[in-house]
Amino acid sequence: MLQELIKAVLIGIIASVPVGPVSLLVMQKTFCHGRMAGFAAGVGSAVIDTLYAVASLFAFMFVDGFISRNQAWIMIGGGILVAIVGYTMLKRKPLEKMKVAETTKSKAVQYALQAGGCALANPGALAYMFALVALFKLDVSAAVSPMWMIVLFVFIGALLWWLSFAFAADKLREQFKIKTLNRINRVAGMAVMVFGAVFLVRGIMIL
Repeated sequence: MLQELIKAVLIGIIASVPVGPVSLLVMQKTFCHGRMAGFAAGVGSAVIDTLYAVASLFAFMFVDGFISRNQAWIMIGGGILVAIVGYTMLKRKPLEKMKVAETTKSKAVQYALQAGGCALANPGALAYMFALVALFKLDVSAAVSPMWMIVLFVFIGALLWWLSFAFAADKLREQFKIKTLNRINRVAGMAVMVFGAVFLVRGIMIL
């Protein structure tokens, strides 16, 4: 049982590691609004990763078939969404002081939804999650642990990664001047827009 839960935590961590629009978004939120804002965005991604884990563990064939049939539209819609998130990052008001405002519940939900939307925009993440489940040989039919517990520990693993990432970005933030942080914010916004454009173009090419 313990071995299964450790595998679940590792799957949650490794699924969150690849650099992409979510990582850039979490970094940008941390630099501009503090570690809790970055972590809130990470929670949104962790929720999507957990949903992908559920799909991989319980119903991969059905979900994979649906995504394969609608991959082009998912990429087009997701690409537009990611590009919009990148544009809002790019156009946000530059920082004028190092002090960050407290992240309210409504703002935290907003950041989580933005990150979750970015995570959903990449249908390849489901295949990546399934590969991790297969790599760790987390067999649902032979599992000793309850399924809800395995899913919970995948979520915990993802949360651990994003919490560590947000804290590391916050520490890095302290080393930069305001001018540098504003430049990083612009670069991150442009990079996220590029990710969105890539998703959009790939979706159009598949049609």
